[in-house]
Amino acid sequence: MPNNSTYTFDDYLRAWSNLPDLVVSWIKQFFLFLAYVSLFVGGIMIIWGSIAWATGYDEHSGKKNIIRGIALIVLSLAPVFTVT
Repeated sequence: MPNNSTYTFDDYLRAWSNLPDLVVSWIKQFFLFLAYVSLFVGGIMIIWGSIAWATGYDEHSGKKNIIRGIALIVLSLAPVFTVT
């Protein structure tokens, strides 16, 4: 069984040197994913809180959920503008 691969030591070094850039790219994608998930959860919290507050089901907790949702959205938007 002949081995037709003609990889040199420089090819292996070049492949390993690209590894840190690949890991940094994965980490950026992961943090962006977390930012988008927290943006979605913040929106759900605002909707849930406004429904609870408007219907009188739980006014105090509804107001707190709206504030928490707004804070979560503001915090989730900060990395989106700095990472890209």
